[in-house]
Amino acid sequence: MKPLLKSFQTPPAALALAVAAVCAMGAAPAAAQTRAALVQSVDEPGRNPYQEALSDLTCRGTTVCSFGFAPVPVGKRLVVTHISGYIDTAAGTPPNGFFKSSFGGSAYATVPFTGVRGPTGALGVRYFINQQVLAYFGVGETPQGTMQMLGDMASGGALLMVSGYYVSVP
Repeated sequence: MKPLLKSFQTPPAALALAVAAVCAMGAAPAAAQTRAALVQSVDEPGRNPYQEALSDLTCRGTTVCSFGFAPVPVGKRLVVTHISGYIDTAAGTPPNGFFKSSFGGSAYATVPFTGVRGPTGALGVRYFINQQVLAYFGVGETPQGTMQMLGDMASGGALLMVSGYYVSVP
């Protein structure tokens, strides 16, 4: 009678490979697994959006429409990125628009904006404002807008809307 094991001869390389495979299945990984860190930008524009719209109907019959927006809150900086709105003028003269803020005292930073002539209606000629800007305002500053007509007057009032985002400051 022949022993059963002698009939199954395994080459040494195949045996070493089988032993390594069995050992690898039970061993812990040699390197620690790393995970991507979740990060969020505190200055991301969509994180602290800002939008404010004001109308001025008291400027009918005058040459200037004015808008005083809310002051920038403590711990924030306001970044204004867009101005839009309209003004109705009696004779169709294009308005001169200004968006400004004081840096404390009487020093002003001013961003001019313009309008595009729209339809003529019962209230005169409407000018539409739709302009990208980049303006920064610090804590306590009050953004202001004005629309002036030279040789003309506001006939139906005006609306000014500003949008952008807040940035947290230390």
